[in-house]
Formats: sequence, structure tokens, C-alpha cells
Amino acid sequence: MIEKIRKNAFGSPVLSAICYSLFAVAIFSVPTLFKVADGLALFLNALCRTAATVLALVLAKILGFKLLKFNKITLVGALLLLAGLIVSANNFPFIGIISGRVTVNENANVSAYAVYCVMVGISEEAVFRALVLPLVLRAFPNGKYKTVKAVSVCAAIFSACHIFNVFSAGVGATALQVGYTFLTGAMFSIVFIITGNMIIPAFLHIVFDIGGLMFSAPFGIARGNMWDTLTVIITAVLGVAVTVVYTVYAFKNKTD
Repeated sequence: MIEKIRKNAFGSPVLSAICYSLFAVAIFSVPTLFKVADGLALFLNALCRTAATVLALVLAKILGFKLLKFNKITLVGALLLLAGLIVSANNFPFIGIISGRVTVNENANVSAYAVYCVMVGISEEAVFRALVLPLVLRAFPNGKYKTVKAVSVCAAIFSACHIFNVFSAGVGATALQVGYTFLTGAMFSIVFIITGNMIIPAFLHIVFDIGGLMFSAPFGIARGNMWDTLTVIITAVLGVAVTVVYTVYAFKNKTD
């Protein structure tokens, strides 16, 4: 069985990556099939995401992928990691809170919200960075353009999986999410390549989600509008700058 899994995965790495991604999305979506109380919904979500995480890590182990290496970080690598942290932290509505346009709900279940964000970050990084990215890397020959090709394909798979949110979030919000998840997916992938460790992109993913999901149901951690003019300008400038820097790195990096 193990040899068959390896043969199928390495024979068609991109197709296998897509299949594994769709299977993970199916597991992630199980809690939405049940109309239950918020507490039970959170438990089901945590259970399903834990199952997806375990399956992804087991498959990665079977395929021989190393997920917890500690690569030597160069100055350039450290600056890229810092840029990724800034992008993730910028997803918090700091300006809105300071200006009073965003208020924090004192009665919100912050602990449940934190658990949810942690589970989302860990499960998605286990699937898309620890399993899918190494698979996709095998689809391209060694060379300096291997990184940008693999990162682009992995980011495309990651963002495409969010299309299914159209049933709950609507077309406009889903289209926006598909766009920015391509960019964040590419960023998390490069962070994984730099560090060789899935914990770092998982941490950035968790930080990004804790800041960005504060207005979402059912938690309702914050109320108001975070997208004031200054926030939009900062986010746009920061997004373009980091995208350019990460793209240059991806084109110059040689991945064996």
C-alpha cells in the first residue's frame, strides 16, 4: 500500500496534489453540513481539521518529505521572514481600533476564536505547504525557475480551493478571497522553502487569520469598518512591495 501511494504520488505529482487538496477541503467542509450549536460546531471543526492535519503529515512522512528542518537563515532570508510577519500583522485592524472606527466585542468568546484560527492555520499549512508544495516541487526539473513554478502552482491550488466558499460568502467576497489567498499562499510557500520548517508559515498563517477574521461570524470579535483610507493605502503599498520582493527571490532561488 505504501509503495503504491508513493508510485502514484511521484508519477503524477500535480494531479496528486490537487486530489489531496480536494480531499482536505472535503474534510474541512464536514462541519458545515450540520446545523448545530456554535460550541459543537467549533468542536466538529477542530476534530475535522485535526484529522486532515494528521492525514497530511502521515502522507508527507510516507512520501519522505522533511517538514521540521532548520535551514540556515541568511540575512536575505531573515528580511523576507520579517516582511512576511509584517504582512500578517498588518491584517489586524490597528488603525480602526486606535481611531475608534472599530470596536472590540467584550462579550466575544476570544478563546474559541483563537482555537479556531490556530486550527485553520495548522491544518492548511500541513496540507498545502507540508504535503502539496513538496509534491509540486517534484513536478519541475531542478533549476532557478523551479521555485517560482512550484510556488505559483501550489498557490493556485490553495486559492482555487477557496472557491467553494462561494456557497456561504457570496461571489464578490469569494473572488476577493481567491485573489489574496494566492498571494498569501505564495508567501507561506516561500517561507517554508526558506526555513524548511512548516511551523514558521503556520505561525504566520495563524497571525494573519487572527487579525483578518475578527469581523466574521459566528465569533464577532470586532465590529465596524477597518478599511479606512490610510489602512487601504498601507495594505496596498505593503502588498505590492512584498509581492515584488518575494517574486524576485523566487526567480533567483534554486531549489534542488
